[in-house]
Amino acid sequence: MDNELIGLMSPNGATKYLFFGGKGGVGKTTLATATAVWFADHGHKTTIVSTDPTVSLSAMFGQEIGGEARVPIRHVSNLCGLNINPNDAKGVFQKRLNSVMGQMTGTFGGDVVSTPCAEEMATFDQFVTFLEEPDSDVIVFDTAPTGKTLRELAMPFDWAGFLQKQIQDGKELARLMNMDEDSFDKLEQDKRRYENALDVLRNRSTTVFNLVLLPERLPIEETHSAIAGLDRLGIPVQSLVINQCILPEVIEGNRFLTARANLQSRYLDEIENRFNGLTRARLPLLDHDVSELSTLRQVGEVLYGQ
Repeated sequence: MDNELIGLMSPNGATKYLFFGGKGGVGKTTLATATAVWFADHGHKTTIVSTDPTVSLSAMFGQEIGGEARVPIRHVSNLCGLNINPNDAKGVFQKRLNSVMGQMTGTFGGDVVSTPCAEEMATFDQFVTFLEEPDSDVIVFDTAPTGKTLRELAMPFDWAGFLQKQIQDGKELARLMNMDEDSFDKLEQDKRRYENALDVLRNRSTTVFNLVLLPERLPIEETHSAIAGLDRLGIPVQSLVINQCILPEVIEGNRFLTARANLQSRYLDEIENRFNGLTRARLPLLDHDVSELSTLRQVGEVLYGQ
């Protein structure tokens, strides 16, 4: 149990937004779902939102969880889930995007709407809704791998600002695109929404960005890069969770585990030195899969206590 981590992440009279990010395969979904279950079990109205289309919350909770509406999680009071899929996002932004982009297809062709950028903007718009109108004590975000998450946070704002500048500076572009004032007003509204959302993400008292990593070279370097990328957006990373740490008591003379533990020890020292300004918590390497409620609760208790 890490008391500093609990204090950092617990709601204090206002909605708390908890983001879990990091390199693919380090355990983000496990830690996000375990955290959501722990807070729900302790009486907090909680929502877990996945923005990673490659990992479904349905598999973790054994029930269908889609992107249309939040679904109550069976056997966990106070917990709902939503799995955002950018390929079929139904958010307000996607509808506006189709409308506005439809006016551009005469100039740029019909491929504009299907760009990866459009998918990331639609994903961003859906979780902006949770920042605008929170109705939970705790909202946990299980994010896509680091690079995609950074694009989701940065691209929509940049896109709206880019179009605004082009329309303001180039009346000829606006004429070619046949964009009316209503379309421009919608872009302005989007820009304000994203600015307000980024203000929430930058607020250390309401939002905690947690990065998950393993005590290995590549996850350490990606964590360093992610911290720098989020810092450029003004979003502070406040905690690290180091997953799959080999405990001394499980080695029992095993040569392989001894070698791996020695390697991890060097990387754990490096993590302590490179990220010493952040709250850090460790999770042990488990001898079983974490794929059902009982094991999720076990992970939550290791992190936050009973």
